[in-house]
Amino acid sequence: MTQEEFVHIANEMRVKAVSVARQFGYALDDAEDIAQDAMLKLWCLHETILDVVHIKALVSITTKHVCIDRWRTIHIHEDMGNTMPIVDEDTMYDHLEYAELEQWLGKQIDSLPTTSRIVLTMRQLEHRELSEIADILGIKQTSVSTLLARARNELMNKLKRRNR
Repeated sequence: MTQEEFVHIANEMRVKAVSVARQFGYALDDAEDIAQDAMLKLWCLHETILDVVHIKALVSITTKHVCIDRWRTIHIHEDMGNTMPIVDEDTMYDHLEYAELEQWLGKQIDSLPTTSRIVLTMRQLEHRELSEIADILGIKQTSVSTLLARARNELMNKLKRRNR
């Protein structure tokens, strides 16, 4: 499937992905994030997708897998939270470590591409809706979702590399 064909049917497939995520019981915002992740995975495979029938099946399967992965991640973190000792946040070391992490994260956010940084800031710090960000920047809401997911993924990957 060519890039143009994929872009042409992407909105229809995104709606289907949101629908599948909602069937798994996710709220609309979470379903949008899941759909965005699924669409990113499909974009990576767009050259190997044979036709429209093939992509419709892949959207459902990919979205289900993303839902399951997200559910597992949430439950693993919940389980870890129950077994790990709580750190005393009043120690000098913890304050220093938190300040260092906050400074590092600020630098990483500043190193993001300008549009991604702006979208991330508007969504996470200013708590704006995706539609509001799209209106302000004059881009499509799906583009805002894509930029937000890319920024979050990039920060997460940098954090993982830092913690290795």
